[in-house]
Amino acid sequence: MPLQIPHPNSPRHLYRHLLREATYLPLLCRPWITERIQARFRDCNEKPDPKPYIKDAHHYLRYLRSANTGHVNRMLRLCYLATGRVGKRRRILGRTELASSPPSNSDKLEERVALIKDPPREPDWLDNWSVGKIMAVAASQIQQQGKNLPFSMRRTIDPKRVIPKENCFGRPLTAKLVRNKLKKHWVATLRQLLPPMPRGEWEQLGTIARGEADAQYYQMPPRRKVAQPLLIDDSTRKSTWTDFVTKPIRALERGNSRKMKSLSGREDEDPRGHGRPIGVKVLSRRRLRRILYVGVWQASPTIEENPRSGKWSVTWGNSERPLARPKKKHLQFFQGIDKTGAPI
Repeated sequence: MPLQIPHPNSPRHLYRHLLREATYLPLLCRPWITERIQARFRDCNEKPDPKPYIKDAHHYLRYLRSANTGHVNRMLRLCYLATGRVGKRRRILGRTELASSPPSNSDKLEERVALIKDPPREPDWLDNWSVGKIMAVAASQIQQQGKNLPFSMRRTIDPKRVIPKENCFGRPLTAKLVRNKLKKHWVATLRQLLPPMPRGEWEQLGTIARGEADAQYYQMPPRRKVAQPLLIDDSTRKSTWTDFVTKPIRALERGNSRKMKSLSGREDEDPRGHGRPIGVKVLSRRRLRRILYVGVWQASPTIEENPRSGKWSVTWGNSERPLARPKKKHLQFFQGIDKTGAPI
């Protein structure tokens, strides 16, 4: 059943509605979404023309209400936002987890300075990123293709195979042009890259995906009852007789469709209704874990460096669970055989 909650009129009332909807989200994405609502409201509070931001806020309010109603794809995207698979936190994780570590001794510092001086050039943003980490995560992400990742990685990540050695006249490229092409190549790679997560956060996400975390991660907070207005103002109705004269019926009835019902929150005027909204399910404990948390964990890598070889090892979340041990009533079917299935 879609929510019959009127949209607020004032920006402050809209801000309160957004914060209220954030309290109904699962615990995995609730803190990050709440922090982003507060940060965006502070950033847009002093804008000279707040109309476009208010329009976007109404869209996000409908999005949150649809996700809380049970729209799986929208709730999954909110979990992606909170874990850094898409959105602002993805860029934050990329800058922190894929950044080049500071030189540990004077020899490594001299090597880094030598790379800038030969050939001589000015330092740029690529010097702050670890190319080895990026190539390791990108190569591992290519092997994970086809597992419902939010991004698909390009097949060619080696810059030696992308950047040509000669121009169209058969002359070698200048050092500045090679550097610009190299930066353009890594920009295209970073746009499709899923940044690794810190080891502690990755392990906690795995615990949640396996169903071993606290019970609060698998419960949807109960919703308060919707307050009913004492007075009904006919002027606030969305459709008037002029709309039916000047607009096509398909535009007026679009919000009543099964696809848009969870966003619009409208009820069908036909007593038989149009059926259940598309993509909306009851988010039980089982569905929260299997549909949302496992999918997020599969799209989350973590990276470690081998202290001996210096190579980077990338590990992705795995949804495979060990087989449960048989119960006592099932053991009778396994009598007379060993663990490998051979007769004793």
